[in-house]
Amino acid sequence: MAQTTGSHQDLSDEDTGKIEQHSGSLSTVSLENEALVQSLAATESFLPAPIDINVARAQQVNLPPLQWLHYEEPPVSIKLANTGETVILSARWDGPDRPTITGGSLTGRYVFSQLHFHWSDTALEGSEHTVDGAHLPLELHVIHYDERYGSQDEAQPFPGGILCLVYFFVLKSRTNHFITPLIDALASLVLPDSHTKLEPFPLIELFHPFTDEYFLYWGSIGEAAGTGARTPILWMLSRAQESIKFQQLKQFNRLLDRRMRRPRDQPKPPLPSAAPDGRHLFHVNPRTPMAVATLAIEPPEKYGRSRARWLVDRMVLDWSTPDACRRYVQAMREELAKKHEQEVSENDAV
Repeated sequence: MAQTTGSHQDLSDEDTGKIEQHSGSLSTVSLENEALVQSLAATESFLPAPIDINVARAQQVNLPPLQWLHYEEPPVSIKLANTGETVILSARWDGPDRPTITGGSLTGRYVFSQLHFHWSDTALEGSEHTVDGAHLPLELHVIHYDERYGSQDEAQPFPGGILCLVYFFVLKSRTNHFITPLIDALASLVLPDSHTKLEPFPLIELFHPFTDEYFLYWGSIGEAAGTGARTPILWMLSRAQESIKFQQLKQFNRLLDRRMRRPRDQPKPPLPSAAPDGRHLFHVNPRTPMAVATLAIEPPEKYGRSRARWLVDRMVLDWSTPDACRRYVQAMREELAKKHEQEVSENDAV
């Protein structure tokens, strides 16, 4: 049997000692950083959010990788609703295996609660956070709560009770097929307080998991009605950007709020102020110590797959059956015809 390259058996006692000492020092630094992040909850979790994100003023730290559990499993049902303020997606799973996140600076297990979007009437003002002083077209918030509280509502008053994952969307010329089922459903959500059901799919298709290259800070939002209390949140913002086509982005602008207005009729959101001196913004597990751009140019790995590969992943076929190949070819033809029809309608609209 071949020996494993780089094992301790191939090293001298002195080299082995150096490796163990280095690994131990990294673990110590990681534990110290975890403690640092958690210690800031008491003093910074009620500071205003969102903020401006700038890599030049972010403090680089190393933390254990985040662990994403059960995100590949589709829920039993998915509900999409126009609340009059946003589009919110909720889902239901049978059994205890709900999508959860652990690791990093987290002290427990955080359970998926819901996700929602932030947009505006133009592609220049959609996001809540700003990046280097500028808004992006669309911002997605994926909300989790500490399972020790049992629900998002119960966790909201407490620092560390709520975790918000943030994804920025950038305009691209190609359709984002991962988000197409959600975009198509917006047509039935024009009126406020309307909702619809989506065919179940793994929620991770709408965004992407990350274990490194993200920003982290503490901050609070809103005020609960009649209480004046704000909701403290631990924010994690991915440097990798999701994509959306302009025609897809426009579908959000069809939705009406409770005053029957579209976003273009509403006041423009104020530009979030940059974090003041002394407030901590962390750049977690950077791949290079010399990061210049705040957001990464390289897209998430899922966009590297071809359209055909994406369709195969979504198809439920028993390839041992005689007609599996025929059904696959039929599905591909239908998909190509649908794509051609969409391109024709988009060109006609232009």
